[in-house]
Amino acid sequence: GVRVDSAVYHGYSIPPFYDSLVGKLIVHGKTRGECLMRLKRVLDEFVIDGIETTLPLFRALVREKDVIDGDYHIHWLEEFLAGGGMKG
Repeated sequence: GVRVDSAVYHGYSIPPFYDSLVGKLIVHGKTRGECLMRLKRVLDEFVIDGIETTLPLFRALVREKDVIDGDYHIHWLEEFLAGGGMKG
């Protein structure tokens, strides 16, 4: 239920003006709950060295009640970040 798509490999040098999408993490399952459980685990175990990533953001998001419940809207992330959602 977990797949990683990327062209980056150990020793690869990412140019200074790289596309921010250097890889995709895809999680699937039979239910939303199963997917969220897998996603939490894989995000906690996922390691990327050498560049800044959005892993801390996604680790926080997958634990937010609104995300877990599917109760979000187009401005939700902006409001979450403005409200200090990453501080806790």
